[in-house]
Amino acid sequence: MTTYRYNKTLSKRNMWIGETLSLYYRIFFYYLYSGKGIDAYRTSGIDRRVLIHIYSLVLTIRLFSFRHYRAKSYGEDLRANLRNVIVPFTIIPLSIFCFNKFICLFFLIFIYPLWALIGSIYLSIYDTKNSQTINQYFYEQLLKPNYWFATWRMNCTIVAYHSYKKWEQTKQQYSMEDKGRFLIEGKKLNIPVTPILEIPRIMIKHKSIEGGMGINVYDNFAINDGDWIIQKVFSNSDFIQNLVTSNAPLSTVRIITSRDSSSSLIKVKTMVFRAGRFQQKTDHNAIFYNIDFNSSHCLSSGTTNRHWYQSGLKSFDTTSMWQGQNYSIHPDSYQQLEGIKWPNVNEMIQCVSHAHEILCPDIPIIGWDVAWTNENNQLMLLELNISCNFFNGHFDTKDYTNFCYDWFHTLDI
Repeated sequence: MTTYRYNKTLSKRNMWIGETLSLYYRIFFYYLYSGKGIDAYRTSGIDRRVLIHIYSLVLTIRLFSFRHYRAKSYGEDLRANLRNVIVPFTIIPLSIFCFNKFICLFFLIFIYPLWALIGSIYLSIYDTKNSQTINQYFYEQLLKPNYWFATWRMNCTIVAYHSYKKWEQTKQQYSMEDKGRFLIEGKKLNIPVTPILEIPRIMIKHKSIEGGMGINVYDNFAINDGDWIIQKVFSNSDFIQNLVTSNAPLSTVRIITSRDSSSSLIKVKTMVFRAGRFQQKTDHNAIFYNIDFNSSHCLSSGTTNRHWYQSGLKSFDTTSMWQGQNYSIHPDSYQQLEGIKWPNVNEMIQCVSHAHEILCPDIPIIGWDVAWTNENNQLMLLELNISCNFFNGHFDTKDYTNFCYDWFHTLDI
């Protein structure tokens, strides 16, 4: 086992850009060329957050050509799910850098550090909430980023690694990410999933178009071996509807549950209300309000990540990056959401924890989309997301770091 010495006096407050870059390359190339597990790089001076971040980047290369639970390979899954994710100010979708393993490696060695440096310069000028130097920002951006995309990518890597190593034992559980299978199995187990219309097929016809055009026929996956989930459109509960506009979409709560590598106990990592926007079809475009599930059950000030989904010249728009990160008032309904107490937090947590236990007991981490509807005021689970996104939710950084490290170590063995 190789042990590197590290100067404990160096920290993010006094580590120069060159020292940060050197540390990144030293750890990255050690893991890349040694092929060893995360526990092989031992030193008391390295933050575990640094190790899990860099190790997960190397795992992306190692797993790139290997089978993925929802694609032929992890690389194919990355290309599919990053095609609409664009780093602000670049115009470039991240899927381009996942074309093959070598381009991805080139990105991690050269482009990622460069972008981290450019971002650090920008943050040191425009981020008025923090008074840090370029050196400090660069340390955080390169070695232990904590923004939404970094945690999403980390979660994706953990489950990709887990599904590859534990496929025979868990393939039925990973199949629950298929939205149709989830609804069928959930119903069998009396989990409150959204109901399916019990009809073989439906016809959708435009009211004006003639000549046989404007007609679409959809086969129900559950009855007629089709590809489509046919359901009624559900509406928000009265409580949620008072927070958003009357024509906002069904606005759900994203709850992340997890289990440690050494325990079957299901824990909640974060809980976020996604307040849908005016005339949107779904709440993917929403304002994210963290819910304090541990104590007060109150909503925080809202945030957004829309600047990561802006294509073309819109990626240079900084409004949603800085001015739009303090939504105490919903921008469409003009309702004060910050500080509002969410009434059924414990009921929601109990619902998703039970679903995790009986549907996917071995999966490390799952994101649940919970709808509170006007159907007898009941809760419904829309779907589960195994490669899950925190949606800017607050979480215990130390707990999450240890969770990631322990899972990587367990899967390395």
